Amino acid sequence: DPTYKLVEQLVTSLRRRQTVGSLNVALATAVLIHTVVRSSKYANFEYLIGLIKLVGRQLAEANPKELASGNIIRRILRLIREEYRAAAHAASHIPTTPSTSAPQTPYTGIQTPGILAPAGHFLSDGSSSLAGFGLGMSNLTMSTSASPSSGRTPLFSPETSRVNSADDLNGANANASANKGFAAQLRKTGYETPTPGQMTARLDPEEFMRQSAKLKPVFLQAIEEVMGELETTHEDVAKGAREHVHSSEIILTLGYSRTVEAFLKTAFKDRKFTVIVAESAPSHLGHRLSHSLSQNGIPTLLIPDSSLHALMPRITKLVIGCHSVLANGGLFGLSGSLSAVLAARAHSKPVVVVTGQYKFAPVWNMNFEHGSLDFQGGSAFAASAGEGGREEGMGARNWEGVEVESAYWEYVRPELVDLFVTNEGDHAPSYIYKLIKEAYDEEDMDL
Repeated sequence: DPTYKLVEQLVTSLRRRQTVGSLNVALATAVLIHTVVRSSKYANFEYLIGLIKLVGRQLAEANPKELASGNIIRRILRLIREEYRAAAHAASHIPTTPSTSAPQTPYTGIQTPGILAPAGHFLSDGSSSLAGFGLGMSNLTMSTSASPSSGRTPLFSPETSRVNSADDLNGANANASANKGFAAQLRKTGYETPTPGQMTARLDPEEFMRQSAKLKPVFLQAIEEVMGELETTHEDVAKGAREHVHSSEIILTLGYSRTVEAFLKTAFKDRKFTVIVAESAPSHLGHRLSHSLSQNGIPTLLIPDSSLHALMPRITKLVIGCHSVLANGGLFGLSGSLSAVLAARAHSKPVVVVTGQYKFAPVWNMNFEHGSLDFQGGSAFAASAGEGGREEGMGARNWEGVEVESAYWEYVRPELVDLFVTNEGDHAPSYIYKLIKEAYDEEDMDL
């Protein structure tokens, strides 16, 4: 099966650390799920959901530290369910049979929820068929006022606010037991979007399966929307840069982050400021960011990590990126982020985290788990120390047999962060849990 081979390739790539980084993992996951949905032949909607969850579990188990893969799976499941419920809701309205024994009053508008009017009354559907007016369940939220040019009678006009006669009302009451009325259906559903199980119970099984197959283009379009959001995350986050950066500021950052890079470059178009970049040894990713910013004309100063505390009184703002954001508002950042944030807190400097919302993970503090911190090999540290050792007459051979563990990510507590700037707006750390609850379904929290 070609699709199964693609899944195995991505699983192997994640396990071997060939695909790393939140954005790279998220894009690879979205592309894979798009291929799986496009090529799969599913008999019902529940089978498709189970298939996507199965792929998501395999990706999460391949590299549990890359939380972005599970986030994208949950986001796609949420959008697919919304599309399915919307389509099932539109196809689930039950046409009613108008009463023939009671006098008829033309249907003039949407009924009031919770009112059980007798058949023939102007609030009952027994007087006319909704199909004749082109109204269904999908039209329940339309405006209650009609345009004068449309020729329709307004909902609360004098003509519709009275019953024609007492005889009409008596005849309608006599026939109320035979005609349940559309108001009873409204009260039964409560205007709530039916769940997939309720929809399958209302629709014929064969018709339901055919409708599920026809919804595949809609599902693919929803996945493509997720892919489009991922590709434009950096630009969307940088749109509000000028609101957070002011002229003549001295901004401190560390390491390399494409989101931080786009954020600062966009802000420099309207504001003139200076950036101080910590080199983030032993990876020295700060060299890459400082080179990119200086090429863009931004005044940039590259400093060693040991100078963070000394320069902090001159700093006006700390701007950092992150690897993932947890539900409690904490985050995993590049090694050195915690010391920079603590120094900023000691000097009462604001800490701003720029990130995409796809990094929001429905997990709480994982700092107590040893496996949650990604430990890079000691090769980079040994190579850096070996270079310094050779200058002092020492050889790199002195590091043979020494195992060095250097944490690549550090956990930053939520109380140390002032603001999250995302592609969906600015949020406080205490609000992250609500954003996660709105972005993912409760049943998908555990893949």
